[in-house]
Amino acid sequence: MASLMRRGVIIALVALLGGSAWADRADERDQFRQAWEAAGRGDQAALRAAIDSLPDYPLTPFLEAELKRQRIDRVDHSEMAVFLARYRDWSFAPGLRTAWLRSLGRRGDFAELMRHGREATDAEVRCWLLRADIEAGVDDGLEDRVSAMWLVGRSQHDACDSAFAWWRERGYPAEGQGWTRFQLAMESGNTGLARYLRRYLNRAEREWAERWLTVHARPQLLIRQVRQWPDDELARHLASITLQRLARSDWDQADGYWRLVQRRFDFSQSERASIEREIALFRAVALNADAPAAIDALPERAVDQQMLEWRARAAMAHGDWPEVLDSIQRMSLAEQGQGRWRYWRGRALAAMNRPEALVAFGSLAGEATYHGFLAASRLGQDFNLCEEELSVDPARQRRLMRDAEFERALELFQVGLVSHARRTWTGVWRRLSAEERHQAALLAAGFGWHDRTIAALGAVGAMRAYPWRFPIVEKTRVMAYSERWQVDPALVYGLMRAESAMQPDALSPAGARGLLQLMPTTAGAVARRNGLPYNGQGELMDPAINIPLGIAHLAELQERFDGQWIYVAAAYNAGINAVNRWLDDRPRTDPDIWLETLPFFETRDYVPRVLAFATIYEWQLQRSPQVLAGNILPGHSNQAARFQCSE
Repeated sequence: MASLMRRGVIIALVALLGGSAWADRADERDQFRQAWEAAGRGDQAALRAAIDSLPDYPLTPFLEAELKRQRIDRVDHSEMAVFLARYRDWSFAPGLRTAWLRSLGRRGDFAELMRHGREATDAEVRCWLLRADIEAGVDDGLEDRVSAMWLVGRSQHDACDSAFAWWRERGYPAEGQGWTRFQLAMESGNTGLARYLRRYLNRAEREWAERWLTVHARPQLLIRQVRQWPDDELARHLASITLQRLARSDWDQADGYWRLVQRRFDFSQSERASIEREIALFRAVALNADAPAAIDALPERAVDQQMLEWRARAAMAHGDWPEVLDSIQRMSLAEQGQGRWRYWRGRALAAMNRPEALVAFGSLAGEATYHGFLAASRLGQDFNLCEEELSVDPARQRRLMRDAEFERALELFQVGLVSHARRTWTGVWRRLSAEERHQAALLAAGFGWHDRTIAALGAVGAMRAYPWRFPIVEKTRVMAYSERWQVDPALVYGLMRAESAMQPDALSPAGARGLLQLMPTTAGAVARRNGLPYNGQGELMDPAINIPLGIAHLAELQERFDGQWIYVAAAYNAGINAVNRWLDDRPRTDPDIWLETLPFFETRDYVPRVLAFATIYEWQLQRSPQVLAGNILPGHSNQAARFQCSE
């Protein structure tokens, strides 16, 4: 059924596009791509030629915008203003406008800057506007505006230097402003700026600044320092933030220091609660056996959902199932209704030999989620997976394809300007009806724009549209390299889906790239060890390079961790050293407990997501469900289990 549905949408898409402008744009797309590559080399002549040769192509304004960006210091003011007004809603407009306003500031063209940039929020542009007003003698409220730019916990752009110099000549910073900014810098962890700011502090403030910098660098010096501190608000604040910071790395030492410090100062109830909460929380994160009692000793208002979750985890790490159950029952009804805590309620009841465990697991076993699959495994049941069928509405799709902005989003995706495509898609998405959003998702799927399909169907609640939300991409390559490296392809797909939402151009903030989100350094090392081709990070956006390297990396991790995929996936996310540390430092009990008690929330949620996705890919690959139970509940693995749909 799933493959027939996919073929139906593709056939409908071909019929929709056949005979349309889309079918005749292959040559224009090639010209655009060549021009964009030339733009990357700074070839303005090629840009001009492409603009002239593509007068009616929907993306030609992107070439015009890029030419203007490359000539930003020479572009005619009125020409740029008209261009930006005409294309104000296009994805390139905000970046081009900011670049132009910055250029006006650098060139000292303050009349044009004030005419076009008064509403700008970019910090550099705001700095230039301050300088423009200073030179124009417009000082109404100017001191306050400069103060607002100065009073931040980070260094400002060099463009602000002249405004700050003018401000200081007028007697600023005022009393207390230096200390305020010093605090902001310290609270942001910007100690370099904080050290610089000492010059703006009076003698008493400077003494406190030195104390703060000292205990920030070495919290262990707190006890020696506090003997010299008076019992005032600032001393208590500094002691409090130091103890809370220390608790995150060493709760036991923080607890010992707290016992001494609290005798030295007259802390308020609120201050005491903040310190004791942080110590109790990280005591629980460290899975200390006495953490539940420490949490119970806190004021009731300090015991929120986060505290109850870690109370439960600390208890389960030590097999204290009554305390696990007590923690869950103290949560709000909404939280108790979440799949995670319904599973652990069943787990606690089962460990206590209470018959209600069957009811707890049974209520969850019908859900196609990580915890639902675990509950079904514990009951020895088949996995419940009911597919939602999506219907093509040709009339609505034709209307969408006649929408200039929607057409532009798809065209941008086609030529590879995916970041612009996503921003354009977002603009369209806000004004679509629910029915149009379904059809937009199907059109994106037909174009192979999988991350938009996945996000769109999730947004409209079509969570059971499994063929669309879990597409099988690059199947020949994935299956071949999975067989070569003896890695389960369902697990490869589960990880790929979690990492990149099946988009080859995915780029993480940390620099991981491609379908399997490889870091360039990792890719290079894996390539050398396994004799695989790799010539730099740009190639990681190519599935032909990314997939072999990613699967080879998974095979190495699989060998290192004896084929136990919860550790493989955790290492893929958090690194080998982190997993080794967790295996050494934490009780190595049942896999589901080990995973639930990980200290990193990202990894704690990532691994279940990978395993749940891998289970759905077992269904996609027409296999029986064995991955999740085999890795999390080996004693409950049911070789006869199958997928079935029971509404």
